[in-house]
Amino acid sequence: MKFAAIVLLFLLCISASAQVIYKTVKADGTAVYSDIRSDGAVPVNLSAMNTVVVPSLNNPSNPTASHNKPVSKSKPVVQYVVSIRSPLDEETLRDNSGAVTINVDVSPKKSGKFELILDNQIVKTQSNNQFQLESVERGAHTIQVNFLDNSGKILASSKSQTFYLHKASALINAN
Repeated sequence: MKFAAIVLLFLLCISASAQVIYKTVKADGTAVYSDIRSDGAVPVNLSAMNTVVVPSLNNPSNPTASHNKPVSKSKPVVQYVVSIRSPLDEETLRDNSGAVTINVDVSPKKSGKFELILDNQIVKTQSNNQFQLESVERGAHTIQVNFLDNSGKILASSKSQTFYLHKASALINAN
């Protein structure tokens, strides 16, 4: 009997000490929680904390999770692909006036706008899939095309690719 009373008293002490948590705020503002009391520690009442029981979705006794409801099918997301048909990647163009024609395809077909980015700067935005550039300087140039919906949201982008523009030297056949 005496042994049972000691065990009961021990269990009560353990459960009582397990319910008290102390909060200490350090000088840098961080909070430290411990079951050991320290200077400046404030006890935290654990019994006042809220608990929420979330019902299982697969629980047949849950009236909100009806398995007889038809599953709504969301619209499939259309993946657009933009490709630059010409000039080809790493292609060399020769034009003394600096005229460059860029042709683009989008798949699947959809009305929208094409945005040409030349050397990391937006050059033109238009609904036509063929860009005519004039007075492009000689050298290496990178191009990329974005396909936009009518509100201006980018639906797809082409890979960035490089073309080279060569012009005849002004020193050749100089009189």
